[in-house]
Parts: sequence; structure tokens; C-alpha cells
Amino acid sequence: METSERRGTQGAERARAETAHRRGHGDDRGRRSSLRRPPVDRHGLIVWLTAYVVLTGVAIGVGFLIVDHLGGVRSLDTRVARWLGEHRTGTWNDLTWVGSGLAEAVVKITATVVLSAVFLWRWRRWTEPALLAGALLLEVMVFVTASFVVDRGRPPISRLDSVPLTSSYPSGHTAAAVTFYGAIAIIVFWHTRNRLARTVAVAAAVLLPPIVAASRMYRGMHHLSDVVAGGILGLLSLLVTYAVVRRGPAMEATRRGRRELYLVDSTAA
Repeated sequence: METSERRGTQGAERARAETAHRRGHGDDRGRRSSLRRPPVDRHGLIVWLTAYVVLTGVAIGVGFLIVDHLGGVRSLDTRVARWLGEHRTGTWNDLTWVGSGLAEAVVKITATVVLSAVFLWRWRRWTEPALLAGALLLEVMVFVTASFVVDRGRPPISRLDSVPLTSSYPSGHTAAAVTFYGAIAIIVFWHTRNRLARTVAVAAAVLLPPIVAASRMYRGMHHLSDVVAGGILGLLSLLVTYAVVRRGPAMEATRRGRRELYLVDSTAA
């Protein structure tokens, strides 16, 4: 009796040890495989580039509608800009400088490079860097092209920041805020179920873009319709890049590794 029980116990321990050993090797194989695989395949790249063409065409079309035909929109833009210009204070000047800085080029580029390196080191795959950098790149490409083609003037109030080479429409800062903080929220949801972490990530993704948009309008850099267009552009850029990366080879390698581990655990049980 005791001998049978002892043998059964030893057999169970060997099975658990073998499962753990295979799980470790499965993780290593999955990580190495994912690191060797690109974040998107050829079809995904074609979809992403097509999205650039479509989004740019739509952004330019909407921009010309606002500038040349939608007088009501332009009138509202002017009233909002002048109201903001008339209600400036030293405190709000300082606060909106910080708010605008949340999506400054030097900030988002530096943060993207650093975070991409951390993601690559931590998870050994290109999926997270591709989502973050790809969404920002798509947004920037559409924004720059549409901005130079439409060439809309800045609001009719004094500006508190230096004027960049791009025009007022659409707001690149607002678009960048949506894509950057939205991508971070998606990555957080991919890797943790911690409620606090998820709540903070969602709060940042929801609250920070409007703060950036309001700051840019307050500082005389964009019209109301510019920041609305920028927000929509940022959201669409994020969704397109997410869809492409989600179906990419690197993500598929991770899913396949998880399925193998599940089968190993099921067999051992």
C-alpha cells in the first residue's frame, strides 16, 4: 500500500517537474521565435499604407470643406479662440504650457524610444514597440501631409508658443496625445489585470488628450475644429495600427506558444 502510494507520489512529482521543464523551454522557444518574427506581415503593411492614403485624403477633404465652405464652423472657431484669448491669466498660461508639453515632439519621441526599448527587453517581441511607434508614425504622416496641403492659418489671437512650419489644421499635438496614451493603455491591458494599473492607464488615455487640445487652443495654436480633427485622426491611426499588429507574426507566435503550454498543462493534469 505504502509502496504504491509512494510510487504514485513520485510519479506525480516527476510529471510536475517535466511539465515545469517543458513550460520553461516552451517560454524560451516562444520568446526567441517572437523576437525573430516581424510585428507585421506584408498584408498588414499594405493595410497600414492604404490607411495612410485614405486618412490623408479624408483629412484634406475635410480641411478644405472647413476653410472654403463651412462658414458656421469657422465662425464658431473664431468666437472660441477670441473668448480664450480674452480670459488668459498667468496661472492658466503656466498650466497650459504644461498641458501642451504632454504631447510635444521631443517628449513623445524620447518617451517612445525609451518605452520601446523597455518593452522589447521585457517581453522579447516587437509587438508593443510596433503598436506605439506605428500609431504615432501613421498619425504624423497624415498630419504633416494634410497640414501642408490645406495650409490653414492660425487663430486670430496672439500666440504663446513659437509657430512651427506646419499649419493650424489638424492639431498634431492632439492626435499624438490620443495615439500615444491610447497605445500605452492597450499595452497595459495586454499584460496586467491589476485594477489600479488599468484605471490609471484608461484615465490617462481619456483625460490627457482633451487637456492637450484645450491647452493648444488656449495658447492660440489651433482652432476648435483643428483639435477635433486631430483627435479623430489620432484615434483612427491607433485603431488601424492595433488591428494590423494584432494579426502580425510576432503576436501569432506568442499565441501559439500559449496554446502549446495549455496543451502541456492539460496533458499533465
